[in-house]
Amino acid sequence: MKKEKAVFSKLEFFLLIFILIFAFGVRLYKINRPIADWHSWRQADTAAVARNFLKEGYTPFIPKYDDMSSQANGLDNPNRYRFVEFPIYNSLIYIVWSITGVNETFARLVTVFISLGSTLILFLLVKRLSGFITAILSASFFSLLPYNIFYSSAILPGPLMVFAILGLYFSFLKWMDNDTNWYWGISSILFANLAILTWPIALLFLFPVLYLSLEKYNLAIFKKANLWIFALLAITPFIAWRFWMSNFPEGIPNWRFLLNEGNIRFKGAFFRWIIAERIGKLILTVAGFTLFIIGLLKKPLDKEKLFYYSWLISSAVYFVVFASGNVRHDYYQVPFVPIAAVFMAKGTLLLWNLPKEYFNRIIGAAISFVLILLILAFGYFEIRGYYWVNKPQIITAGKAVDRLLPKNATVVAPYSGDAAFLYQTNRHGYPIVDRPLEKFVEEGTKYLVSVDVVDSGIQNLARHCKVIERNKDYVIVEMFKECIGKS
Repeated sequence: MKKEKAVFSKLEFFLLIFILIFAFGVRLYKINRPIADWHSWRQADTAAVARNFLKEGYTPFIPKYDDMSSQANGLDNPNRYRFVEFPIYNSLIYIVWSITGVNETFARLVTVFISLGSTLILFLLVKRLSGFITAILSASFFSLLPYNIFYSSAILPGPLMVFAILGLYFSFLKWMDNDTNWYWGISSILFANLAILTWPIALLFLFPVLYLSLEKYNLAIFKKANLWIFALLAITPFIAWRFWMSNFPEGIPNWRFLLNEGNIRFKGAFFRWIIAERIGKLILTVAGFTLFIIGLLKKPLDKEKLFYYSWLISSAVYFVVFASGNVRHDYYQVPFVPIAAVFMAKGTLLLWNLPKEYFNRIIGAAISFVLILLILAFGYFEIRGYYWVNKPQIITAGKAVDRLLPKNATVVAPYSGDAAFLYQTNRHGYPIVDRPLEKFVEEGTKYLVSVDVVDSGIQNLARHCKVIERNKDYVIVEMFKECIGKS
């Protein structure tokens, strides 16, 4: 029996560790920012579930957030049910917070370490198929794209889904190498469950699994018991979760608008937003998109075959199925980043190895380095505003509410439906005025806090109701039926 070759040479190990350390370092940029940055509404909802696990007990099968309003689906949600993805990511934050206390920095670090895990698995996967140089370039692009750096420290479940889908690809690939080794089979099932339960769009990223199965068994896949076992165990927990969710309709946000709102699919605006605005400007930048397109031209290696293209097809199908979701939300493109990084790596290698008889290799290499520098520069320019706290008053006002109001008080904290303001108050309540103020009082919510102190309606309310605290940044009002509506 031949002795197995070492997984890494010393140089490979050193370069990989360097990439991981550097990736960790850049993700510490503004790691302590409050949940008031870009997509704060989704981050606040996610963090609120973890915080309520601490406050009210760990109940993963009945997750709750802070929002009691009807904005999610038109139904009142007084119990604050939050039934979207199964709260695995929220549970990880809960575990960390059980040790550190509620602290957004540590929640962001959870995502950072998940992203580093994704970097490692992507490296191992690409090294297995394409060799070390492509792998280290892929890991580098994945780690250093400014778009991915930001979302690798956001309090969102997407990066965990990416980690799980990469783990699924790698473990399933190893399983197909030796389908009697159920260690990799069980690993594939666990990663599939983690991916699908964390973000169900993972179902659309199973084309590479189907491709590897067809490559191994051809059309005999339907006769393979191991594949049936994998499919059954991979999907059953998700189906069970969906059935369980149906018992809590008020806690299930409307999601159908994410498919094709406004019939945008295949319209000119759809292609412009996905290709020009998101991929070509925000995520890869025009320089990275150039490398990506060049990478598509590179002939696959024997081990790669069509695996990367099947992965790319998964991304394309995902963009098409969730057309309006991908146009509306830029964090929806997070699953596209790993395969984009692979093709950018292949494009870079192609520029390094242009045929001598037709091209100047020195110029090709120089172009690749210039493009990489432009990716970092343009990417940072596009993403830098994502870290900004554009309304710091919600932080100040939230602290005031937490200091002045009873711990069990519910509050109205209107912020255009964004729960980030409500989250800062450390209270349950309403991030939007979705009913008459008298109705709030009838239902037991008598406190309103606003950072829109110049609004005539807020000024009128403060003039006639009891003001708990007011300054240039915010006003906290205790409402009574008698004082509402007076002029």
